[in-house]
Order: sequence, then C-alpha cells, then structure tokens
Amino acid sequence: HPVVVHMDLDTLILKPLDPIFDQMIHGPTSMETTVEVMWQDLPLPQKIDSFFTRDYNMAHGSMKHKPVQGGFLVLRPSMATYHEFVDIIKEGDFRQNGGWGGKVGPFYGSMTFQGLIPYFYDVLHPGTGVELNRCAWNQMCDNPRDKRTVNDIVSGNCRTGQEECEDCRSRKLEDVYTAHFTLCQKPWWCLPQDGDRIQERLCRKLHHQWYRIRSDLEKTWGRTGTGEGTFQIDQF
Repeated sequence: HPVVVHMDLDTLILKPLDPIFDQMIHGPTSMETTVEVMWQDLPLPQKIDSFFTRDYNMAHGSMKHKPVQGGFLVLRPSMATYHEFVDIIKEGDFRQNGGWGGKVGPFYGSMTFQGLIPYFYDVLHPGTGVELNRCAWNQMCDNPRDKRTVNDIVSGNCRTGQEECEDCRSRKLEDVYTAHFTLCQKPWWCLPQDGDRIQERLCRKLHHQWYRIRSDLEKTWGRTGTGEGTFQIDQF
C-alpha cells in the first residue's frame, strides 16, 4: 500500500481523504489539490512521508516540539522507517526532564505515540512530515487559548504561540474532513450538547453525523436505521 492511515476508534470520516493521498503519492507540485496545512508560509516537502496534527493542549507554550495528536496519522509505509522506530524504542533514550533525545517532552503521552512521532519527524528527519490544520483534520473542538471561553468570548494566549489563532470550534461542519471525539466526548454517551455556546454547537453537529452514518450502515444490514429510544430522536 502506498499510504497507511492510523485512526482511533472514536474518530469519524466526513469527507474523502484524497487530497492528502494525492499529495503523498504524487507530490505537492504535481497536483492542484489543496490541503489545509497548519503553517501556510512553510514550503511543502517534495516528498511527504507523514501527515499529522498536533495536540497543543498537552504541552507548555515554551516547548519547541509540541506533541502529535495520537488519534490521526497518515504515513508512507517503509520497512526502513519501521526498523528505525524499533531501534529508537529499544535504545530508550527518554530522559526524565527532556523526553526523547532530551528534546521532545515530557508531556502527556510523550513516552509513546505523541512523543515518538514528533521526535522522529521534527528532530531526526525534519522536512519529511507535514502538520495539517487541526480544524479540518482530526477536529476535536479544542479551545485554542490558555484561558476559559465565557459567553463565546475567548481569552488568554494562543497555545500555538501565534498572536492570533483560529478557533476550531467555529469551523463549519462542511469544512471538516475527520473528527475525533475527545473533548466533545463519545457520541454513544448521548450527551445533548444543546447549549447555545461555542463549546457545544459544533460538538452537537458532529455527534449527529456519527448517528447519521451509523443509521446508514444499519440500513445496509436490512434494519430500519432507527432505534427504540425516545430521547431527542432528531439528534440521536
């Protein structure tokens, strides 16, 4: 396979992933496909070996290398890369106050996936991985700033280190390629998320999409696509 996609079980695909497949297989200059990346001013590598998003909520703002979000990763398969990962883990150069190689971590998940991936693609092989815009890819509806949002008014500094940063919670549903049910919680918990505030509006829409797709799947099995529940049946 030319491309491999890793996703957590609590994720949802809402649009075809062809744009990133095209750029990984054919190269960023050979296709006109537009992919929303996090840092638009940086040139894309001629050969892209990985696409990922970062979890800025899991690291201090002063950290140079931020964690990669563990629920979404697109890779170019390579046995050489695999063996290098194995060697890194066997060597075990994870330091108490400095993380992998003394450069990546410590932060939540840094000993495993969320630290290994940025260590590999940021430190050992820079210029081979591309950070996607997390508002379109692996959307989690996270607060982009380090202070609470009250009455739809954001406050605090951007976790990305930017002066101004996009609030993923304000994204239109139709812009989202994949969603990851972390901060929104799991759709099967049937949380209403019906408050008229930025923390819930998009979460509710994403939960509804999960039930819509589940209903479509059940219909292919010859079922009605609806359950016996009576709680907010237009939503769930």
